[in-house]
Amino acid sequence: MNLRRIPGFLYHHKIHASCILILLILLVCLLHHWGIICTNLEARRHVSSVCSSHGDGSALGVLCKPLCTEHTIHSLACESLHSGKEAVFSANWEDTRLVFKAARSLTSIEPYESLQWVDAMGYKHYPAEPEFDKMIGDLVFNKLNITLSKRQVERLSRLRPGHVETEEEKRESEMENVWALVQENEYLISILYEERDVFPRLIGTCGNFYCVEYVRPLESPTTALAMSDSASEWGKRLKMAVMIMDLIDELENNFPEPFYLCDVKINHFGLAFGDSRLKYLDLDAVFPKSIAARLTSDGRACEKHEDCDYFDCRSVCSINKRCEAPVMNDNLQIICEKIFLGWTLSGTIIIPGLLMSRRTPGSLAVLLRQCANPHGDTVHLPRAQVPADIRTRLYDMLTEMDRHYSASS
Repeated sequence: MNLRRIPGFLYHHKIHASCILILLILLVCLLHHWGIICTNLEARRHVSSVCSSHGDGSALGVLCKPLCTEHTIHSLACESLHSGKEAVFSANWEDTRLVFKAARSLTSIEPYESLQWVDAMGYKHYPAEPEFDKMIGDLVFNKLNITLSKRQVERLSRLRPGHVETEEEKRESEMENVWALVQENEYLISILYEERDVFPRLIGTCGNFYCVEYVRPLESPTTALAMSDSASEWGKRLKMAVMIMDLIDELENNFPEPFYLCDVKINHFGLAFGDSRLKYLDLDAVFPKSIAARLTSDGRACEKHEDCDYFDCRSVCSINKRCEAPVMNDNLQIICEKIFLGWTLSGTIIIPGLLMSRRTPGSLAVLLRQCANPHGDTVHLPRAQVPADIRTRLYDMLTEMDRHYSASS
């Protein structure tokens, strides 16, 4: 098309051109709202806001000084595909890459969850220290089904471990910051299980922002591996699959209560720089088994099975048309379905997953389908746990294939 004709085309088709322009603007706004696209200006705006709060004393934390006054934290960059968070951006601190995430603001917390109360004169009243400790203990028990030790309560109730703030006004600001942070599953899990190496390490906080180490997410094989089907790329896929199975085994067996992953995507798994250990990144959708059961069996009215699901944690609608059953599937089932097999439609694989290629042996393909749909339900989404024998056979087959390709590379 002759580019010189474009102005004339726009002039003669003003209505069509206007509609196209409006649709493009609407699409960009929706992509921005959903967190699919973002700009670095947003990251700078969030830092400016938290540093302003730090300047007036309402935002505290060990990272406020390097972020706001020393400016040793730099190279801010927005991070997309985090629609569940108000703000997510990465930055450099010397040679370390960090990720900042915003806790939900206290204005979004329900009144019964509020930290302080306001009297008729407009004065704020904060809880006494024992009451604040109890509030934190109750919140953690409700969110994670954990009874905190005294040391854990002390760790969560202060922004700096071992430091007791004695100035009343600063302590009240610290309480405000702490109360916003402990609303986040990710913040709680990062602190309570900081000795484990399966979650990103917590670096510090500033105001309602908390910061974790940057972990490079795994990429879909349709992008990073490009479905090349080379022996080396297939070997990488096998190694990733074994690491994913090792990780979920640890989450299910090495914690006080098994963890359920209720929002499974391949980019929720990642490798830290200089570390070959796989970590799970989306801790906002990680729940102990009892909490996941509560989310899917709360007794609400339902018409179909999907009404009782909590993302990938799936339950069923009972004959009483109530969500009364706990989670029916498990981590491996959803990983086989969504990551190993890929996106399917009417039983046909449309977008191949991590373990589907021309190099996939028929025996592995059969196991993956049994793992992804243990009961062979062709009507509903799969809602069953993977049988132990299929789990074992799948792991043994993948590790053996991994050894073979590692030895031949």
